[in-house]
Amino acid sequence: MTVQSAKDYITRMREDEEFHRKINACESDDTNWVFIRQEGYDFTVQEFKQAAEEIYAEKGIDPIR
Repeated sequence: MTVQSAKDYITRMREDEEFHRKINACESDDTNWVFIRQEGYDFTVQEFKQAAEEIYAEKGIDPIR
């Protein structure tokens, strides 16, 4: 599991509308995680949060907390 995988996932969610639509169509968190894994991403919730923070820092975004 890696932060880079989470960053790649976040980037794809922002750039690939069809992928984004499929993620949003998942009926539960478990289904969502299965789909994410099937797509080749492997990260934890903590790694996702770290990736988001790094992306915010890189882009100069101040997330609402």
